[in-house]
Amino acid sequence: MIEDKLAPFLGTWILDTEESDFEQGEPPRSATLKIDENFGVAVFTMNQVAADGEVTNDTFEAMPDGPEVRLGKSGLVDAMRLVFQGDRNLISEARRGGLTIMKADRALSDDGRTLTVTQTVHLVDVASYTNVSVYRRAQ
Repeated sequence: MIEDKLAPFLGTWILDTEESDFEQGEPPRSATLKIDENFGVAVFTMNQVAADGEVTNDTFEAMPDGPEVRLGKSGLVDAMRLVFQGDRNLISEARRGGLTIMKADRALSDDGRTLTVTQTVHLVDVASYTNVSVYRRAQ
């Protein structure tokens, strides 16, 4: 069942800024990532304090291994999907016109205490940038 595969990822994760590596943008002062499950749907809540002190809060939902979801609000992307790759990787892809422009690979450590999010953004006709965010499970 999806709930069983998602269970190891659930909880609150705190960004380890010292272990993270950002190619695009300044690393945030702090960030948390909360992953919940609601009837088989993964709910991601992100809170971040940027280097300049600006606070950003964002939430998105997706069904792991479910169909691609069409998005109507964002001008940047028009669809997204969330898939498991094995038992330790949960990957989201944001697409525009059928092309993946952002991929976030959430890799869970063997002991379940570290979540490494490797996010790659593809800027069409420009370049690709990768940010690696290392999160530690909150106690």
